[in-house]
Formats: sequence, C-alpha cells, structure tokens
Amino acid sequence: MTLRPLFAAAAAAILLSPPAFAQDAGVEHADGATPVRLVAFDGEQEFLKTSKRLRIWRAAVGYTLSVDEAGKVTGCKLVNEFRKNYVNQMLCEVLVEHHTFEPAHDASGAAVPGTYTARLVYEDLRAKT
Repeated sequence: MTLRPLFAAAAAAILLSPPAFAQDAGVEHADGATPVRLVAFDGEQEFLKTSKRLRIWRAAVGYTLSVDEAGKVTGCKLVNEFRKNYVNQMLCEVLVEHHTFEPAHDASGAAVPGTYTARLVYEDLRAKT
C-alpha cells in the first residue's frame, strides 16, 4: 500500500517533465526540406503574467503555431484547450506576438507554409525569470 504514492509521483514526474520546447527545429528531412525554425521566443515573462491573471493552474501548455512563407505566425491552437474561449485567445495572442520564425522550405529551397509545435512548462519558465 505504501508504494502507491511512489508510483503516482514517478508517473507525474515522467508525464510533467518534458523540455520547455519540444521541436525538431532546423532538422533537414531526407527529401531536403526543412521545417519552420524558431528564431526567438521573448514572451516568457508576458506568458507567465497572462497565465497568472487568468488563474491557470496547469503544469504546462502545449501549442501549435501556423507559419506562412514569410515566417509570420498566422494561427495558433492550444493542444489542450481551456473551457473558456477567452483564455485560449489570450494565451494565443501572447504566443503569436512573441515568436519569431524562419519559414519552412521545400526540397527545392522555396519557402512554404509550415507549423511549429512546442510545450511551455511553467516550472522552467519561472526558473528563467
């Protein structure tokens, strides 16, 4: 009976401790295409402030950003959306505003639309500030 808390803690550690950003940015594919590459994310402080103001109690927030041929973010989708749409919209506004990208390229080197998927872990963000 005393092993249950240990197993629960181990499971939580495994599930809740991915890296702050999980993306194969800049990795060339076998056909010569390259995915969207993150140049900068300077919104850690703003993301934390917005999350606190919205009273978000999750350990992490996963998201996917759509990026056009010019490297501009054109869309945002949270992996696990919140019940209140305004929470999703507020977090996406911060994410869209504070990411800078180089666009994806096809095998011929032409810029193409792409997506960027990542996960922000609140513990990691707090450690940076």
